[in-house]
Amino acid sequence: MKAGLIILFDLLLWPRKRLRAWRIGRAQAWLRAHIWLGLLSVPLVFLHSGGHLGAPLSVTLVVFFTVVIASGLWGLALQQYLPRLMFDRVPAETIYSEIEQISAQNCYDAEDVMLAVCGPAKDRDYARLRPDVEESEGGYLTVGGYRAVGKTRGKVLQARAPTVAVPNSEPLRIAFYTLIGPYLKSGGRRQVTLLGDPLRSAQLFHELKARLDPAAHSAVDEIEDLCSQRRQFDLQTQLHHWLHGWLLVHAPLSVMLFVLLIVHIYVACKYW
Repeated sequence: MKAGLIILFDLLLWPRKRLRAWRIGRAQAWLRAHIWLGLLSVPLVFLHSGGHLGAPLSVTLVVFFTVVIASGLWGLALQQYLPRLMFDRVPAETIYSEIEQISAQNCYDAEDVMLAVCGPAKDRDYARLRPDVEESEGGYLTVGGYRAVGKTRGKVLQARAPTVAVPNSEPLRIAFYTLIGPYLKSGGRRQVTLLGDPLRSAQLFHELKARLDPAAHSAVDEIEDLCSQRRQFDLQTQLHHWLHGWLLVHAPLSVMLFVLLIVHIYVACKYW
């Protein structure tokens, strides 16, 4: 009975997080109680069963209980290790829900840097990655996009000053539209492993700078930094999935465990 009450209390952590009306007490105190009471339920369940599994319902209940406890311990271990790993290896960490938006903006900014060095493509073989861009007669770039401040949304126009192109910079344009641009925009979702590996990426940019005029090297360094951010965002996404993915097992099985517990209590009261 005590173990059942503990399981019921542990289930209350979910509405405590989701519903404002349930936010009684500090979240940290609820989480600690959730962990320690969950561990306390292990010896209580063992003592209750007397070391015997019994009927199929009891066996099923014990299996679910074991998986719930194991997944909870796995999640606890991940929450202790992964945040520190993310702090060390993802200095460019940002809000998870904004990763794709920031990555797209970085891709468009890298394209602007590339075009400032290479100039517009004469043969028009390459389609611009940035949407809503118009080139004025004076060589300025007018960038149109929507920005949100709170609940207020509006179109922001930004005029970029013209830049003198560096001669013989076509290798940068080819590399950008074939490798760099797609990687900056999509990251690990595409099979672009060359830029996803830091060493191979550094070698690519080193070889690229060797083929360009020194006047273009600073622009290449800026684009390389944006690729480094993309790798960090990909790692952050991967760690985020690890950090929260265990809940897809732990939470549903916890609910099923409670349902089986209710059935177990009913059967015990009726037939025992």
